[in-house]
Amino acid sequence: MGGTGAYPERMRIALAGVGRMGSAIAERLRAAGHRLSLYDPVLAPGGEVRESLAAAAREAEVVLLSLPDAAAVESSLSGLVEARPPVVVDLTSSLPRTTRRMAAELAPLGVAFIDCPLSGGVAGARAGTLTAMAGGDPELLERVRPVLAAFASTIRWAGPLGAGHATKALNNALSAVSLTGTAELLVTAVAYGVDEEEAVRAVNQGPARSQNSEVKYPRDVLSRSYAAGFSAGLMEKDVATALAIAAAHAVPAPLLSGTLETWREATREMGPQADFTRVHAVIATRSVSRPGSREGFSLEVLCRALAGLNLIATREAMRIADAEGLDPVRLLDIVNASTGRSEATRSAGVGEVDRLALAQARELAAQAGIWAPLTELGAALSAGGTDLVKGGSHG
Repeated sequence: MGGTGAYPERMRIALAGVGRMGSAIAERLRAAGHRLSLYDPVLAPGGEVRESLAAAAREAEVVLLSLPDAAAVESSLSGLVEARPPVVVDLTSSLPRTTRRMAAELAPLGVAFIDCPLSGGVAGARAGTLTAMAGGDPELLERVRPVLAAFASTIRWAGPLGAGHATKALNNALSAVSLTGTAELLVTAVAYGVDEEEAVRAVNQGPARSQNSEVKYPRDVLSRSYAAGFSAGLMEKDVATALAIAAAHAVPAPLLSGTLETWREATREMGPQADFTRVHAVIATRSVSRPGSREGFSLEVLCRALAGLNLIATREAMRIADAEGLDPVRLLDIVNASTGRSEATRSAGVGEVDRLALAQARELAAQAGIWAPLTELGAALSAGGTDLVKGGSHG
């Protein structure tokens, strides 16, 4: 399509996928004055809802895909080929190779395609505060920015086609580590008699701090609402995507691999539709015994151990990003504006992993009967002296 100017502020948009996230996005688009055509196989046609993706897309200037996974995105191809809309924006957490394949199929038909996955959950969609990570033509991103701005307050270009999906997967993998590691710390600290708010406050005053500890723990965990608006099943899927990218480039990522196994186990227990912050509840319910005394306990040690986990995870993520061809500065700029942020990402993975603290944290968790798989794995990796824990950055 010709020209580089942005689309008008009010336009006809098709949205495929009207689940929890899609419904919240639709509400924001309506509030911004856009006219919607919706398609979801579980919805009966009528009103805004069309009988097929092709029918919805045929009326649209821009098509948004908000689908469960890469397979669902690929299954949308026939409808898009039939309708041939000018622009398709894939908001799904999908795979980079799927994006590139879709774009290659649609380009000869005059259909432009970009990947633009979102971070911030349903709560962020409702508030219009999502982070959008776009891969593809930056001029095309500027054209659709007014549409994205209805539900995303931070819109960043991640790089070429597929870069958005790779960035989202790595961001969420980092988030999974900090969320889980903070849960292990919190449950361990409570077992030794520390008040939960005191423990979270200590985390947020030092190098273990993360977006999760600053936002989700006070809001969703300490309150026991567990209502961040992102499911455990989707978190598991995104960590698996990050590891699929790593495997495609033969990049070892032992901590992220252990994180995936932890999330698979936790998701089986809480159910894939459970809010992902409920991983704290899984760790708490699995941890039934209590230490005989507080001898040897140190909250500072637990915080240093958590900071070490975040450093190792950041270094693994940066190596995967490098192999995928992502620009490291751009990647970290996006992560640090999103849910994967930690003090480790802010330092670009530079810093010292405290091996002694990880070993001591593992012992404290074991003495208290705490299920702490990431702390245990981090201590093992640290003891093994891999280059991921020796200091420096990903390079």
